Amino acid sequence: MVNEMVRKIGIIGYGNMGSWHVENINSRIDGLDAVAVYDIDNERCKLAEEKGLLVFSSAEEMLDSGIDLVLIATPNNFHKYYSILAMEHGVHVVCEKPACLNCEELEEVIEVSLRTGMLYTVHQNRRFDIDYAIMKEIIDSDILGKLYFLDSRLYSNRGSSGKWRSTYEAGGGTLYDWGIHMIDQVLCLINSKPTYVFAQLQSVRFPKVDDVCRVIIGFENGVKAQIVADLWCYIDEPRWHLSGDDGTASIEEWFSYKGKIVKANIKEVDWQQGCVYTPNGLSRTMWPRPKQEIEELELPKLKKEPRWEEFYENVLAVIDKKAEPIVTHDELRLSMKVMMAAFESARNNKTVAL
Repeated sequence: MVNEMVRKIGIIGYGNMGSWHVENINSRIDGLDAVAVYDIDNERCKLAEEKGLLVFSSAEEMLDSGIDLVLIATPNNFHKYYSILAMEHGVHVVCEKPACLNCEELEEVIEVSLRTGMLYTVHQNRRFDIDYAIMKEIIDSDILGKLYFLDSRLYSNRGSSGKWRSTYEAGGGTLYDWGIHMIDQVLCLINSKPTYVFAQLQSVRFPKVDDVCRVIIGFENGVKAQIVADLWCYIDEPRWHLSGDDGTASIEEWFSYKGKIVKANIKEVDWQQGCVYTPNGLSRTMWPRPKQEIEELELPKLKKEPRWEEFYENVLAVIDKKAEPIVTHDELRLSMKVMMAAFESARNNKTVAL
């Protein structure tokens, strides 16, 4: 159905993500037009003009030009400033992740949102990945019995994806860049309160920021989740690995159905079945289950695959007071709290209670 009212969105920060939003908003989102850009880089401004966008010499000028909504796609250290500036000018805000650099900044932004009545939300686009939706379907089905461990992994061997993303002052580093996505996904998947965080951050090539992060989150229901984002790894492990007392699920790759579920048909283990003999000793633990005791299943086929368009459709509905935000202030608070606890844990090499 065609949306009768077309709203206008401006972009602060016309870099890779900013230009991606423009292209995809204008080709995929009914009722929203990307029309304006503000960027401090003259070359990016020229490119925006070539694409037919209005380019402004200041953020204030663009915010006062009649746009309804702004996307903030600047380096992370400017997220708070431009979010508050936009809402004070009566413009709704979609901010790229992470919301801000810390919990204190986020609370300042949320206070302005509540005071002005302007929408403030964050573009958590990884909630619309197919692999994430499959994992949610598996968890919601209870097919694996009592869950106890979830692995979420990102591997690359290309290093940091941009200059400012390897700069401490700009809020660079893997935990800010990818960890916040993965934390958000895990918090949505595990329907329980997180109780503690333990993290290890490593600087392999960039001395001031992490390019490898490992974060373990413990939950009140007993589930533990591990998030791994490693930018210098040349051998991948599965994207998702989920363990329950009745079975295991694995999703091999991002954005795919490649993977499987292996489930126990017989829960009681017969320890007299056999042993694995090695040159250095025997092991009953490593003796494989007989085939008749386990069942291999395909990953569930989603009845409705997630659509990235749902994010902006929701934004428009919230502005029209027809829906509640799908990325809420409380969710942003919790994911930021977990991320800050991860930084503290890595800094002090200790578990941090939440």
